[in-house]
Amino acid sequence: MTATLQRDNAFWRFSLEVYGAPGVAAECLALQDALGIDVNLLLFCAWLGSARRTALSASEIESARSLVQPWHDQAVRPLRAVRRQLKAFSGPDSEAFRLRVKALELEAEQMEQAMLFSHALETWPRAGAADPRDAVAANIRIYLQSQRGAGPAPGLMHSVQCLVEAAVESGG
Repeated sequence: MTATLQRDNAFWRFSLEVYGAPGVAAECLALQDALGIDVNLLLFCAWLGSARRTALSASEIESARSLVQPWHDQAVRPLRAVRRQLKAFSGPDSEAFRLRVKALELEAEQMEQAMLFSHALETWPRAGAADPRDAVAANIRIYLQSQRGAGPAPGLMHSVQCLVEAAVESGG
C-alpha cells in the first residue's frame, strides 16, 4: 500500500471507544482465541456498519483481510506472541520489557487500522444507507462465517451481541 496512512482516524477512535465499552475487550479476545480472528477486522466490520452505514459482502471483507493479512501475520501476531511469552518471566526488568512490547503491539495494530481506514475511504467514499444495527450484525456474521465457515458457536453469540450493542451505541 502506497497511500499515506493516518494513524489517528475515525476508525481508530471508534475502536478505542467500542473496545473500552464494558465487556467488549474480553468478548473480542474470546473470539480471537476461539476462532483465530483478527480483532481489527472485526472492529472494521463493526465500524463500517455503524459509522459508515455500509453492509459488506463476503468478497469485500476478504479484500480488506487480504490487504492487512501480511502486516498482521508479520508484525501484530509476532509481537503478541512475544508479549504473551514474557508473562512467564518475573521481575521488574522483564515486566518493563513486556510493557514496551505491548506498546509496540498496540502501535502495530494502529498501523493495521490505518491501512483499513485508508482502504475504506478509497472503497466507500460516502456513507451508505443501511440501518446501522442490521449492517453491524450482518458484517460481523459474514466475517465470522468467513473465518469459521459457519458463524459463531452458540457460546460466542453473546460476544457478537456485546460488540453490536457497543458499536451501535458509539455511532462511530
